[in-house]
Amino acid sequence: MKILELPLPFVTPRHVALPFRDAFGVPHGDRYLPMRDASEMNIATRASFGALKFKRPHQALALNEMRPLYAFSFNPYVIDIRDQYPVYDQKKYNEARMHGRPMSAEDVMTLDIILTLVLPPDYRLHYHAVSIKDGAAEFDDATKSRLQNEEKKIKARGWTYELLRGNQFDVLTWGNHAVMKTWITNVDVWRHYDEAATFARRLLICSTRGTLDDIMNRHARHLGISLDWCYELFAVATCFGFLYPDQREPLRTDKPLHLLWRT
Repeated sequence: MKILELPLPFVTPRHVALPFRDAFGVPHGDRYLPMRDASEMNIATRASFGALKFKRPHQALALNEMRPLYAFSFNPYVIDIRDQYPVYDQKKYNEARMHGRPMSAEDVMTLDIILTLVLPPDYRLHYHAVSIKDGAAEFDDATKSRLQNEEKKIKARGWTYELLRGNQFDVLTWGNHAVMKTWITNVDVWRHYDEAATFARRLLICSTRGTLDDIMNRHARHLGISLDWCYELFAVATCFGFLYPDQREPLRTDKPLHLLWRT
């Protein structure tokens, strides 16, 4: 599976239930805690920032991880993102727990990202592991061995695995996602799913004359809602696949709006 090549357009189904934990005992959604914390690393490119579809922070240990985390947040197939995911031998875990001690760090492998996808036609849940590496990096034997080990462990679970390069996520798209993220900081996107769907249907059939701000002001006046709320609904609609801003164009309030798949 290639996460960036899944067919579009696609709309996230309204009622999707995540299990409390996956089959290997790792929590989902709000309850998940990344194995590693960005604040523990003394490098300038690490970052911690709020997730979009659940209430917890993401831990990006490098700029290469920030871009895909933003992109996956606005991917309608993705309903859960677990960064710095732990993979360990269950027997060693049981032994450590029985003796009341933590597992050795050498016994725990952390994977960059585990995505929980909802796939048509039956909207089943599927786990997809993503390893992120620098676009210009050449792998030494140790790195190749680790990547092969990651893939082997993931496929043994019946999940899929993919290696992505940081430069597959361009700066313009990242900027567009970052702009929309600021519009819905601390917003419960699932709570506003239906409103966003209605807003998107209207936006897709109405005029896109003028700048994005002109468009949002017209909709705000017609609907009797605030301009800020229009922007929030726009971003929520995008993360669920009701709207698809053209990522080849900058998404700015003072520039025209380019939408894909308009009727």
